[in-house]
Amino acid sequence: MNLIYKTGVTIILFVFTNFLAIAQDFPPWDVPEAATKVQNPVPSNKESLEAGKAFYNTVCKACHGEKGRGDGLIKSANLTTEKFLQQTDGAIFWKMNAGRGQMLSFKASPPEQIWSVINYVRNLSVKKEVIAKRNAIVQLAINKQGDYKEVTAKVLEISKDNQQIPLENIKVNFFAKRYFGNLPVAIEEPHMTNQNGETSVIFPDGIIGDENGMLAVVASFDDMDFNPAEATEQVKWGVENPNNYWTERRALWKNNDYVPVWLLLAFGGGALTVWGFIIYVMLQIRKIKLIGDKLKK
Repeated sequence: MNLIYKTGVTIILFVFTNFLAIAQDFPPWDVPEAATKVQNPVPSNKESLEAGKAFYNTVCKACHGEKGRGDGLIKSANLTTEKFLQQTDGAIFWKMNAGRGQMLSFKASPPEQIWSVINYVRNLSVKKEVIAKRNAIVQLAINKQGDYKEVTAKVLEISKDNQQIPLENIKVNFFAKRYFGNLPVAIEEPHMTNQNGETSVIFPDGIIGDENGMLAVVASFDDMDFNPAEATEQVKWGVENPNNYWTERRALWKNNDYVPVWLLLAFGGGALTVWGFIIYVMLQIRKIKLIGDKLKK
């Protein structure tokens, strides 16, 4: 009987402490009065929102979710609630610089980026009318002379009368196409189109291609006013893979014959541990039942 009593008390304490932990997830976060009065020096225009979106998708989206509702990989604050939006920009800026718990400090980031992401976060909760986006295309030009490899992307708007108009000041992203996504190249600075709608990048060496060294170069853009568009070109600029790459080398995406040994051992050990724990719990439950049956007699 004593064992049953202790088990029940333990379960109750476990549940109670978990409720307390949930209640303390987001305790009050006081901000100095002087910080709340700081004004956002960055206007909430298209350039700021685009920059804020890029920053948010890179460092905030994983936790706060795509729409800022706190439904990411880690339980986080909902950035679209009235309580959050009642804060001043200065207060949010101070919190992003200070950081707390799992919320990282962004003190090392340029202030303009922080102010821009604040503009973007506020824009997430604004109800937007359905606006027809304009259409555009991306064209690729490949230039290779010896070891010099250059990719030029040209962005053209398709007008209502089917005319192609060069688009200036559009950010273009360059990638090397991979099996499970795209590998960014030349990310040291944003690549914006000029008055002719063009922007170029020097393609780096050392990117793995297929057995012949072929790989796909991708140029894309994602602008708030336009439907997304991209262009792909096959070039022989990659490092040649050996013929046994897909059949003899071990890698995470291979079948069981070529899965890394450490992964097999880790999975097997984890499975045995879980099943061992389940069996142990079942034995303890059976033991408690037997003791209870004896006490009833």
